[in-house]
Amino acid sequence: MIQSSSQKISKWLEVAAVAATGGLHLVFQSLGAKGLFIVLVSVSWIGYITWRVRQDSSLWVKWGFQMKNLSSAFFWPTVIFVVGVSLMAWYGLANGRVLWQGHVLLLLLLYPLWGILQQFLVQALGVANLMTLFPRQGWVVAMPVGIVLFSSIHFPNGLLMIATGLMAGFFIPCYLRGRNLWPLGLYHGWLGTFFYLWVLGKDPWIDVFGK
Repeated sequence: MIQSSSQKISKWLEVAAVAATGGLHLVFQSLGAKGLFIVLVSVSWIGYITWRVRQDSSLWVKWGFQMKNLSSAFFWPTVIFVVGVSLMAWYGLANGRVLWQGHVLLLLLLYPLWGILQQFLVQALGVANLMTLFPRQGWVVAMPVGIVLFSSIHFPNGLLMIATGLMAGFFIPCYLRGRNLWPLGLYHGWLGTFFYLWVLGKDPWIDVFGK
């Protein structure tokens, strides 16, 4: 499919906006305003999604908000989740973590919503756009950029950067194979919750919003 100049510019602008969002995260984090960042980014990007889907309703499915292939799209992300959460539980128990603590139930309900938005930004607007913009070198460009995006926004926490980089390395092929954001967003939120609680020994709710 031949892309027009306007389509290419639009895709580049979306990639740039995703990168800028990651940069803003680092700024807000340095100011101790993670909660404000999440609210502002959520409102802004949900507004963008709504505006674009009103222009072209097919984008909703193209981006990955679809139900048709839901069962098959869940298979590999579920395998990754089970392996990941098992390793984290083992690490948590070995280091004396209390496995059910703090705001864990609230996080398991709410964190996936933030996970879906993050997956949308990196996968649909980052990785998928780069695959289209670089049809021949797609994987070579999109995979490293997606991994770096996921990882770098968690600077300067080295463990979190490694974990999110690994998650991106596994989730990007899942997205490109099934083009479905629901399982990736769900497991992103759950893996993030358990990583904070069992590996870092922190309650992410308190880390973001305070007590």
